[in-house]
Amino acid sequence: MKPPAWLVEFHRQWRKARAGSVTAALRPFRRDWETLLDQAGIHSAEDREAAQREAEKCSKLKLIPVKYRPRFIDKIELSLASEAWLHDLFHSVPGETLQRRSLNLVRQMTQRPHPLLPELWNTLGERLESAFAEGRSAGPFAWKEPDQFETLLAILFELTARPWRTGTLIRDASTVLGRDSKCMESLERPLTRALEFLFGEETPLEALGIQTRNSVLHFSGPLELHFEDGSRHQTDLLRFESTLPVAEIERAVRITTKAQRLLTVENSKTTFLQLARADLPRSTLLVATSFPTQAVRRLLEKLPPELPHFHFGDTDPSGWDILRRLREIHPRPVQPFQMTWRTKADAPTLTPRERLILDRLLADGTMTDCHDTLHTIYDSGTKGDYEQETLGRPTLNGWPFYPIEL
Repeated sequence: MKPPAWLVEFHRQWRKARAGSVTAALRPFRRDWETLLDQAGIHSAEDREAAQREAEKCSKLKLIPVKYRPRFIDKIELSLASEAWLHDLFHSVPGETLQRRSLNLVRQMTQRPHPLLPELWNTLGERLESAFAEGRSAGPFAWKEPDQFETLLAILFELTARPWRTGTLIRDASTVLGRDSKCMESLERPLTRALEFLFGEETPLEALGIQTRNSVLHFSGPLELHFEDGSRHQTDLLRFESTLPVAEIERAVRITTKAQRLLTVENSKTTFLQLARADLPRSTLLVATSFPTQAVRRLLEKLPPELPHFHFGDTDPSGWDILRRLREIHPRPVQPFQMTWRTKADAPTLTPRERLILDRLLADGTMTDCHDTLHTIYDSGTKGDYEQETLGRPTLNGWPFYPIEL
């Protein structure tokens, strides 16, 4: 028999109140009866009288009458001994059971050796186990939802256990992993958060080589798109920030600019906007990018090859790795801009993953001109004062934005 609406609402509120707990409750769960009926959508006098008759027949719930008016219910209470009954009635699961299942999933998944990131995977397992044991969620992973947790953790493992060809479509990647073609697309946000939780820094799917469907170019400066039918599209030169979808860039046969140079900027939320506002002559085409998205790649491929390209990035290992990724995109060389490594007394220590990135950069023939700086970072053992924002606002109106030190 279907439970009445007031009991459904009572169960919902009880589950919400107990959802974050993995230990036995110390006090019975109690609710105001009249308020409960309102919240359950029971408003007519006839329906409320029927609800009271139903409640009076339920031996597992304690009805507390209104003082001096025993015919009317004041509170409804679930005793600690009756909580198992309410779980069984609604087929819900106690918090401690959910916690135990999620902890078992962590141990099972982390016992499986990761082929590419064994240390990071083990560290992830330790962080998850510690958080779940204390009844806390960790990043996008929630012990209260073991089914979703198992799926997300499994896809994270499969996603990072193999190299991906740059530009792999997200739906193709999903099918390669044996999933429904739209599976990864539906989980794009939690997957991005899971990658950030694993690597300890912002890591979009495109950093792995997987192209999402929403690739958009964020830029400032003069751009003109030329199409096969002879038509052209010129961007608004007066805006500090403009956007173009990847489909529009791909439709263009070539892209030109009146700017004298291209400057890609890693920090899109602060530094990119400050530079855009400082570029009064509009002589620099500014493009916001960390790991190059498909939109950025297509733009770089279609701009004139003689256009000088500079990149302004953070000076931690990931920042230099972004420069390496940009250099992979032909046809023009990419020069570092304002990427002088700076010391800092309390700088974060290099992680094992960051040392692996430095090893890869030092072994890459396209990064030989940066070896001195990379060796300095490696030998220091820290990330230094690596963030772009610490340079402050540009002090010059236009290129090179900051005074050149002689």
